[in-house]
Amino acid sequence: MRYREIRPSAAAAGFVDRYWILEVDAQEAGAEQKVVPDGSSELILNFAEPFESFSAGAWTKQPFSFLAGQITGPLRLRSAGRSRIFGVRFLPHGAGKMLGAPMTEVRDSIVPVDDLSTTLGRELERTEDFARIEAVLVGWKDRKGREDALIDAAVEQVELGRSAEEVAALAGISRRQLERRFLNLVGLTPKHFQRMRRFQRVFQAVERDGAAWADAAVSCGYYDQAHLIRDFREFSGDTPSVLLAGDELARHFLRRDVVSQFSNTRSATAG
Repeated sequence: MRYREIRPSAAAAGFVDRYWILEVDAQEAGAEQKVVPDGSSELILNFAEPFESFSAGAWTKQPFSFLAGQITGPLRLRSAGRSRIFGVRFLPHGAGKMLGAPMTEVRDSIVPVDDLSTTLGRELERTEDFARIEAVLVGWKDRKGREDALIDAAVEQVELGRSAEEVAALAGISRRQLERRFLNLVGLTPKHFQRMRRFQRVFQAVERDGAAWADAAVSCGYYDQAHLIRDFREFSGDTPSVLLAGDELARHFLRRDVVSQFSNTRSATAG
C-alpha cells in the first residue's frame, strides 16, 4: 500500500485541505482496513478497481466516483483488486462550500457523483489529470458554491477548543442559530465535531511528540485515559493500541497533521 499527499493550490485552499493518492497492488487485495471519523468529507475518484465497504452484513463495491459525507463511526473497507484512488479531503466545511448543499443529507453516506450532478460527473469522468480535477472543483465552487464567513470563523474557534456557547457569543448569534448553520455546512454539531478533532489530536501527539497515551489524553483535553478510550471505542470500535497495531489505512488517515512532502504545482498530476 502506497500513500502520498498533495497540497491544494491557492485557488482551492479555501475549501480543500489536501489531495491524496492511495495505490494498492493486486496481491494485497482482500485485506480489511478501517477508516475512522476525522470531521471532514471527501471526494473519492477511482482509477482502477474500487474498494468494497461493509454495511448491513455484506460487502458492497463502492462507486467509481463518490462523495463520502461525514462519518460518525468506523468504516470497514477492503480492496477488491489493484486499486488507485485519488481523494479530495475537504476542509470541515469545504464540501458544503463547494457543493452549496446541506451536508446533513449525506452524513454517514456515500453518494455517487452523478447523483449529486450528472454535469459534475461528466467533468470529472475518469480523468487522472490532477490540474484538470482541481480546475473542475474550483470552477464548480465558483458557479454553485456558497460562502459563510461566520462558519469559517466558527470552525476555527471550535478547533481551538471554544464551546458552542462561546463561539455563538463571539459571533453575536444564539447557540441554536450557530448549530443550525454549522450542521448545514459541516454536517455535524459543533460539539460532535470538536470531539472528533480531539480524538484525532491525541494520536497525532503520540506520533509527533512521543507522548504516552495518558499524558497525550490529558494534554488534548480528556479528563483521563478512560475518557479517551470511550471516544476511541465510539469512533473506531477499538482501543488505541488495537486500532494502530492492525490498520495501516487508519494510521494514514489519523496522521492528518503531518506535513506532506509533496507540493502542488499547476503542472502536477495525480500520477
